[in-house]
Amino acid sequence: MGVRVPPFAPSGASMSYEIERTTPCRVVVTATIGPEEVSSEREHVLGDWLRGARIDGFRKGKAPRTLVERRFAGEIRDDLEEHLTRRTWDQVRREEKLRPASPLGIKESGWLDTGEYRFKGEFDVYPTVALPSLDGFTPPAVAIEPADDDLTGAIEQLRDRQAAWEPVEGEPAAEGMLVEAEVDGEFPDGDGEPFHEDRSLFQIGHDEIYPEIEAAVTGRTVGDAVSAERTVGEAGNEEHPAKRVVYKVRIKSLRRKRLPEVDDAFATSVGITGGVEALRERVRERLRISLAERRRDVWREALVTHLADGRTLDLPEGVVRDDTRKELVEFAQALAQRGIDPDQAKVDWEKLEGEMRGRVEQRLRAEVLLDALAESFGITVSAADVDHEVEHQARRLGVPFAELRGNLAKGGGLERVGALLRRERAVDQALANATDAKA
Repeated sequence: MGVRVPPFAPSGASMSYEIERTTPCRVVVTATIGPEEVSSEREHVLGDWLRGARIDGFRKGKAPRTLVERRFAGEIRDDLEEHLTRRTWDQVRREEKLRPASPLGIKESGWLDTGEYRFKGEFDVYPTVALPSLDGFTPPAVAIEPADDDLTGAIEQLRDRQAAWEPVEGEPAAEGMLVEAEVDGEFPDGDGEPFHEDRSLFQIGHDEIYPEIEAAVTGRTVGDAVSAERTVGEAGNEEHPAKRVVYKVRIKSLRRKRLPEVDDAFATSVGITGGVEALRERVRERLRISLAERRRDVWREALVTHLADGRTLDLPEGVVRDDTRKELVEFAQALAQRGIDPDQAKVDWEKLEGEMRGRVEQRLRAEVLLDALAESFGITVSAADVDHEVEHQARRLGVPFAELRGNLAKGGGLERVGALLRRERAVDQALANATDAKA
């Protein structure tokens, strides 16, 4: 770990510090600011107070210095300590080339008899990474020309989206049919309230309804009424005990999906002029774009693996913990938006937290490596670059640019957008260099 005590003093001032890494991602800094620097900074702080102080009998900013010093002695001292701490921390980060991952937490602070100010604080940092040479990196081969099966599948998806649902008369319910039913449910053991749903829609064979109901409906016709029984909950579970539910289902209508023929009329219906061949070429081009995006994802992952060079980077625990908690909260909020009580959902939260932590660690390690790569390339991102990206996202989301930018600015989102752009530009440059060398 080690301790470093470098000379650390602006011209005409005295300031020194020691840093200690208690873990690869945890830094303790002990700093001492000499009387000269304290005196100089105090004059700046006092000047602010003299200009802004309001004291009865004096206009704003016109109160005598001695009166301001006496009246606001405690506040001036607090501001001075904050200024000295912030300036010292800024210079420690700059001199030591540290990337803080958390705010500085002050553990000890105080004034010495010599007039010096000393504090001790600690904070998390991202690890410093030495990158391997990119000379040995070769992106894996990934095809971007669609196969015939890919083309056929994409056109089938188009047909499915353009399909019409036609009424079925005189035929029994079968695989693929859309069932409209009236459903009544009751708990025969008296451990639940009866319920009614006037219009329940589900497609047979697509796991859209309980299998017991699907089995009861299959083979029956419009107007038929059937019964089904299912046990919900779990035996021995105090929060969600097992309960029998009896469903009475009346089939109100049946519909069958009719897929359009792949002809010139179909091409026109999806906005393509030039007939079926023009449609096929448009679909093929979209598939190429999709495959090219997938190839970049594969190449990006391969690049990160190359940069890791077999290492498992240490990460600041606080960042991992906070990001994992954020993902868990977002997952719980998504459940609530779907009408599911997170406290009653059948979720193994401990297992889910472990899985999310693993994904967070993987993402953070990739970010550390790509940040180091961007630094080695000297890549920078301007405020205009960030605004351009935010404008693009605003158009995609259908919200005003100013609204999205303002929301991002409140929570450090603009900085995150800039960091993301910088990393992806580093990826693009590394991939371009690798593919040029391969060619």
